[in-house]
Amino acid sequence: VDILGIEFPPQTDGISAQAEYLRVYATLIVVSFVATAIRSEWAVTGGGRATRNVFATMLSSVLRAPMSYFETVPMGRILNRFTYDTD
Repeated sequence: VDILGIEFPPQTDGISAQAEYLRVYATLIVVSFVATAIRSEWAVTGGGRATRNVFATMLSSVLRAPMSYFETVPMGRILNRFTYDTD
């Protein structure tokens, strides 16, 4: 059997021929595991960074808001926006 230019003996040739297939299979499993771990770390790190940026932007906007904003918007609504972002 010839796959991607690599010659594999038929599996009927014995244990040594089957070991070649197992080695390729194990390599694919290890590469898949490493790729999944890297992707998960990237997603968690990116999510945390995005949350910090959104929170900092919201806080900056609220702190720079004019006093009329606080007279018209209930304090509970402002707090609700901040607590919803941290979930």
